[in-house]
Amino acid sequence: ALSVPADAVSSPSRGAAITCLVGTQLLFGVHYSVAREITAQLDPVAWTALRALLGLLTLSGLMLLLGRRWPRGRATWGRLVVLGVLGVALNQLLFNAGIARSTAIHGVLLMATVPAQTLALGVLMGQERLTARKLLSVLLGLCGVALLMRVDALALSGTSGDWLRTRDGLPAARFADSMLAGDLLIFANSACYALFLALGKASTRAMDPLVLSAGVYLPGAALACLIGGPTLLAADLASLPVSIWLLIAFVIAGPTVGAYMLNLYALSRLPTSLVGLFINLQFVVAV
Repeated sequence: ALSVPADAVSSPSRGAAITCLVGTQLLFGVHYSVAREITAQLDPVAWTALRALLGLLTLSGLMLLLGRRWPRGRATWGRLVVLGVLGVALNQLLFNAGIARSTAIHGVLLMATVPAQTLALGVLMGQERLTARKLLSVLLGLCGVALLMRVDALALSGTSGDWLRTRDGLPAARFADSMLAGDLLIFANSACYALFLALGKASTRAMDPLVLSAGVYLPGAALACLIGGPTLLAADLASLPVSIWLLIAFVIAGPTVGAYMLNLYALSRLPTSLVGLFINLQFVVAV
């Protein structure tokens, strides 16, 4: 259940921000299944490097086309490096590695912890106050998603070995190949994303969404390529079917460039906890 404070929609700009936020979560929701298809054909680390690189090139092209200037100042770039590491490199590496081992259902359920994390971070960082209404909204959101996802159907059947099965139900040869390992990676991804939202709030007031997205992607893509570059160079990209390239194009245009810009626009106009709360909409298309 989503509880939107009255003041969050009291102006046209905030109404537009909520519309952008809904679009962001629907794009991210579709991304669970799409990422599984891509990582079945391409190593998750190589895909992370490719996605980050193509995202950076697309955002840089938009910057050039629209005549936008890159951010300036050491302090500004220091913040962008931190945001790029959290919101691009670690976020995407952990997500792609996790979803390659887990399922869309597990992924969206684990990401449902983001509202609680963003609320806690927002309160600790002095960005907002903890109120009964906010706390209730987060708890209702968690309970609602858990119920709709039929968590009881995801429960262990009673043997510890079920934790060490692959996403296809087969015994995992190594812990790293198990669904539990994938779930832990996705949970770590959710923590990086929550911290990205909390720390990125201040930067959204100083830069427009395109400039901020490009600024975040520059250091983020650099780290992602540093980590995944060798794997990407070793990958046989020419053998990927056309259907996978079409999915890659969708991810770059939608869940990468589009979603990041829409999300940062919403973050500049809405409380961090509310932006995090809307992640529960992902289950609508992720299941």
